Amino acid sequence: MSELTKPKKHRKSVALLIETSNAYARGLLEGIVEYQRQRDSWSVFLPEQERGATPPRWLRNWQGDGVIARIETAEIEKSISKLSVPVVDLSSARRLTEIPWVETDDEAIASLAFDHLYERGFRHFAFCGPKGFNWSTWRMEHFVAKCQHAGVPCECFLTESPYSRPERKSSKPSTLESWLNNLPKPTGLLCAYDIQAQVVLDTCRNIGLPVPEQLAVVGVDNDPLLCDLSHPSLTSVAPDARGAGFNAAQLLDDLMHGRIESSNTPLLMKPLGISQRQSTDVTAVSNEDVANAIRFIRDHACDGINVKDVLHHVPLSRRSLEAQFLLATGKTPHDMIATIRTDRVQRLLQQSELSLDEIAKHAGFEHTEYMSVVFKKRFGISPGRYRRQAT
Repeated sequence: MSELTKPKKHRKSVALLIETSNAYARGLLEGIVEYQRQRDSWSVFLPEQERGATPPRWLRNWQGDGVIARIETAEIEKSISKLSVPVVDLSSARRLTEIPWVETDDEAIASLAFDHLYERGFRHFAFCGPKGFNWSTWRMEHFVAKCQHAGVPCECFLTESPYSRPERKSSKPSTLESWLNNLPKPTGLLCAYDIQAQVVLDTCRNIGLPVPEQLAVVGVDNDPLLCDLSHPSLTSVAPDARGAGFNAAQLLDDLMHGRIESSNTPLLMKPLGISQRQSTDVTAVSNEDVANAIRFIRDHACDGINVKDVLHHVPLSRRSLEAQFLLATGKTPHDMIATIRTDRVQRLLQQSELSLDEIAKHAGFEHTEYMSVVFKKRFGISPGRYRRQAT
């Protein structure tokens, strides 16, 4: 049979019930698009909708092959449950517990945020997020557990809505204002996601609470618009939304072709990293020599410095510096230098097209091979593979 007379391969019809109104959901769609671009085997239906929107009317009589959805409302749950096709859920709400789902690794997110704040010397912590959402509850629980394991206190504040802002109808302080004012200072605060963090930053500005000097704030989602428009700019954990979308598409493809059986075991995507901005650009360490050493390391880690260079900057012996540094930060000076350098490598892999040799130079590594070893030791993946997954 000639190429011209071969029957065309059947294209699977796939519906995407995913909002386009926030950065995380758009990242999910980008990952799905990337999977589809590589295989070009689907006809895709994507209605324009916001988070929590009612399911499209055409879904009632839809004769497609599979669905990827954010099942977050009773209406969407009801519509999806009536379908007899494979479905992959991209929501933590777990309204249909028997179907496969792909979500953020909230333990890894909380751990990354905690480590970021702890390394900066914070020993009082807090969490702020909306009630009634699994992703917020899980991030809070894991963050509190990290604090308990480290033997440090953590205070939590839950809002009524992920979009709620303090009422300004009277001169009486809002509940959020009072809570922020009453936190011990300085405190490292994790907000469940960037919109909540933006609300906190606005509130801090209203009540005159200095950020990051008295309250360092970390968000989740790394939405560039929200983070860079916040004042000060917002440090945020970057979830692997694109990877989640790509893996969900691959999972659905396998289900539609019968290559695997359906399972409700979650596929949890680890975050890509944390993007530091002004809201955590501070060192909360009472030991002046250690604080000076930390500032020197942050300013010059990517200039190729080593611990001997740090010792020229502070009046301490190496043994004394390392002991005091470890007590204050939980890391050695060498570890902090490596962390800052690999943070730079991570950002350049995400945001630039520089070669690995050029990235090594920008991050203060003399040899690209050593950079790769240090990066893989920290992130569990080689720089080249990380770039392929992040782009």
